Amino acid sequence: MKVLIIFALLCVALSARAAAVPVESDAVAVEETKSAPEEAVEVEAPAAEEKLSDAPGVFSEDENAAVEVAAAPKEKAARRFCPDGWFSYQSKCYMFVNTPRSWFGAEEHCNELGASLASASSSPEYRYLQQITRTANRATAWIGGFYLQGTWMWIDRSGMYYTNWYSQSTATSNSCMYLQSAVGQGWRNCGCGGQLPFICVHNYRC
Repeated sequence: MKVLIIFALLCVALSARAAAVPVESDAVAVEETKSAPEEAVEVEAPAAEEKLSDAPGVFSEDENAAVEVAAAPKEKAARRFCPDGWFSYQSKCYMFVNTPRSWFGAEEHCNELGASLASASSSPEYRYLQQITRTANRATAWIGGFYLQGTWMWIDRSGMYYTNWYSQSTATSNSCMYLQSAVGQGWRNCGCGGQLPFICVHNYRC
């Protein structure tokens, strides 16, 4: 009788143990199912970082390099200046040379300085040339106008669209131009061998 009872208990115990095994496997399956969203979140995170460069005001490393290159010309432009002894006016540098020379000697001296005799393309520019001549206590100064083959032109090759003659002598024998510093007086012409102070000009340099 005891043997039957023991056998019955063993059967019950074995059947209960066998029934418990699927429960554990189900629990594992639930845990695996719960962990799946966490893995999905980890996969999605890099995609958000990749879109960061698309946000306004945010640049990738390549874009930052392009911005730095684009900014370089602006920084370089900010360094433009006139050397010591030169006056700045309308993106140009001017120097008044008080030592009298012939017109050709004056142009040669300006060339040695990387410049040329000054031209006047407008009334304000001519008045500025008069002003720096008066500042040097001079009444006259060579400028870059000259007569060649029936035409008056500027030595710096700019067009002579503005004219301000005070009086004009025979151009064939008086083919070089000088300014008069008195207010209201225009330029005149005379022989190129005359000895006068002069004004040199060059564009801004970096």
